[in-house]
Amino acid sequence: MALKRDKFDAVFSALVRERTDWQCDYCGRYFHHEHAKLHCSHFKSRRHKATRYHPYNAFAHCVGCHRKLGEDPFEFTMHANITYGEMTIDRVAHLANVPIKLKQWQLDEIYQHMKGQLAIMRQKRLDGFTGRIEFTLPDWYQDGVKLKMGEAA
Repeated sequence: MALKRDKFDAVFSALVRERTDWQCDYCGRYFHHEHAKLHCSHFKSRRHKATRYHPYNAFAHCVGCHRKLGEDPFEFTMHANITYGEMTIDRVAHLANVPIKLKQWQLDEIYQHMKGQLAIMRQKRLDGFTGRIEFTLPDWYQDGVKLKMGEAA
């Protein structure tokens, strides 16, 4: 059974897709005018609350690449390692197995933070910035995984 999407998923998905300037992380195709064809693809399932909204657990993938990588976990892992680095992805995989239950105030803080990050990102696009723009989440949520020195990204 699929997990329901809520306002948190909607803003997170927008952040992930805007981060790449509407470009598939895998094949490189652009989807500026076909937003529905670019998905927010999670490396570790959305059912894992500890990494559900983590920036390094999500990729922008077109429909075809999302399907291909979803059917081939080895290829998805290799793609994730190339994008963020093996040490970072190992930490994401480890953190996904940590059981947590987010309280409503924590979800609200994450949501407000994501909305702020999306507004900043969209303003940068309006100002002419092209290419990848990374985003963050509150330190208490994201602190378990940071890019390691010398890693990709």
